[in-house]
Amino acid sequence: MEIEPRPYRDETDLDKIGDLLRAGLTSANGTHYDHTGNLYWSLYYASEGDVRKNLTLWDDPHHPDRILAWALFEPGWGAFYVFFQPELRRSPLAETIFSWAEDHITALVQAAGQEAIHTDYIADHDDVAIARLLAHGFQRTQADTVYMTRSLTGPLPQPALLDGYTVRGCRGEAEVIARATSQYNAFDNTMPFERYVARFRSFMQSHVYDPELDVVAVAPDGRIGSFCIVWPDSQIKVGLFEPVGTHPDFQRRGLGKAVMSEALRRLQARGMERAIVSTTAKNTAGIKLYEAVGFRIIQRLGTYEKKLT
Repeated sequence: MEIEPRPYRDETDLDKIGDLLRAGLTSANGTHYDHTGNLYWSLYYASEGDVRKNLTLWDDPHHPDRILAWALFEPGWGAFYVFFQPELRRSPLAETIFSWAEDHITALVQAAGQEAIHTDYIADHDDVAIARLLAHGFQRTQADTVYMTRSLTGPLPQPALLDGYTVRGCRGEAEVIARATSQYNAFDNTMPFERYVARFRSFMQSHVYDPELDVVAVAPDGRIGSFCIVWPDSQIKVGLFEPVGTHPDFQRRGLGKAVMSEALRRLQARGMERAIVSTTAKNTAGIKLYEAVGFRIIQRLGTYEKKLT
């Protein structure tokens, strides 16, 4: 039976995508799967516009509440990501779906006058995905990501905090300016600030945002020095950190360690058994921070690129 791709329809599809990611994460079959928090962050904050129009799904013909695969396309970056149900890892169907996705992003990129396509987060030990990419003409770049984890079943760090600072959940839209300002400067954003604030407010208004899981370190003058958002997934008992950052004016004061430690406690209180975080391999300061609160690198994820000319 030929399985045709189709566009994203509604929140029911979001649940199906999440279920596929959970199945992949729990299978531990060598392929890297995103956490549902990565999905929610991408759809409701990280990209402007309605990213859902760039989602494609392949239905399971035998189970109407299940999908066999899904893909996300980011034409502006020339990027695409394809995730399969674990049992399809070595199947001809996976090859067919990947080929369709590659052709689709290629057409979008060529229409925009760009010269390359790429896909990220390929685990170094994923021989199946790597062999497929090399056979399709992709080559690995130097853009590595490290994937880190720590257990939440034992004691958690409790670092001291500077006098006058407090660590708490964000107050949501009531302090959107302060929260957006901290993240805007932490990541050297070049977007007009008014537009950035509007995007952050829209994210805060979405159903995926929980201010109690947006942990901030607040200075005596009310400015937010450091922040992190955590995404618990009660079905697999894994919590994700995304994003984590500190305003340049507040670095080297232990604030990043303070917000992460509090966020770990909040994840543990919600029944999470493990926490994960990832960052670029070049982010030595970030890796040092994550190691300071108990994370360790368990794998590296690569980027693969294909030139179209």
